[in-house]
Amino acid sequence: MERYRAVVSELAGAVVDLRERDARRAEELRRELRGTERELRDAADRLTLARGMFELRWEAALQLMWSAEEPGRPRPRPDLRADPDEHAALEEAADEALRELRSSGDRRLFRLRRDDD
Repeated sequence: MERYRAVVSELAGAVVDLRERDARRAEELRRELRGTERELRDAADRLTLARGMFELRWEAALQLMWSAEEPGRPRPRPDLRADPDEHAALEEAADEALRELRSSGDRRLFRLRRDDD
């Protein structure tokens, strides 16, 4: 009977240790989950912002190239293979392309105005 009590006592201690370890691991997983949820929300915010900026750039480009726009031409679709880590570089490249388009349009308009004089 003494041996039985010792084994039960040892098992009870092991159960308590397991519960404590599981509780610590559960808290650790909850922290990781909160961090992952934050990252997911941030990614969704960046996606919304990127889509909004795309719309603004597209509209600006269309205004600059109004005569060159083909009616009914669909908008470019996002490249889903784009590396999210390259987002800032892609945004900068899009801004640069729009700046170049504006610059070329400004020069064309300037030439047209000079020719009218």
